Amino acid sequence: MPSDLPGIVRLRDRREALTLRAILDAARGLFAERGYARTPIRLIAQEAGVAPQTIYAHFGSKAGVLTGLVDLLDDEAGIPDLMTASEGMTDSGELLGMLAKASRQVRERCGDIVTILASGAAVDPDIAATQNEAGRRHRLGVEMIIDRIRTSGHAIDPRAADIAVALLSAGVHDSLVADAGWSYDDYEAWLKHTLAAAVLGE
Repeated sequence: MPSDLPGIVRLRDRREALTLRAILDAARGLFAERGYARTPIRLIAQEAGVAPQTIYAHFGSKAGVLTGLVDLLDDEAGIPDLMTASEGMTDSGELLGMLAKASRQVRERCGDIVTILASGAAVDPDIAATQNEAGRRHRLGVEMIIDRIRTSGHAIDPRAADIAVALLSAGVHDSLVADAGWSYDDYEAWLKHTLAAAVLGE
């Protein structure tokens, strides 16, 4: 009997992971459809097929559910894979191209989460703090890439990180893709070229 315990534990962990994913998927759809403020925990639970107490036990609150979606964003957008791939990069243009690709993947795969986060931040101070933390982490990632370019000996604008963060912003994406109708291929290619021109002077 004891030899069966690891299997039971793995099964329990898998079941819990599936429950968490069901809650996050339900919340993601409902937040996008109804808005954060108009989506009660009761409705998320109903959509996910769980009891409301299960959501409170795992996430603590509706704001906690949205924080869970933000944590999901990096994985869904493939950011860990891009960061791993960038570890061997030494070419400045390739590094900036990786930033362009990361921005494209976040907007293309998880743009709904970014929008939900902004709407939640407008009505909940805890979510505003989560949004600020996400922005801080994003800037740190950009600064890390800029520092790698700088230490490689490439002369770059002293405000390169500020420029890159501005070009990677949601406003620039929305203006080009949502408003002007650009494809994501066009957006990524333009972003890579514009980052190189602004940061490297190429």
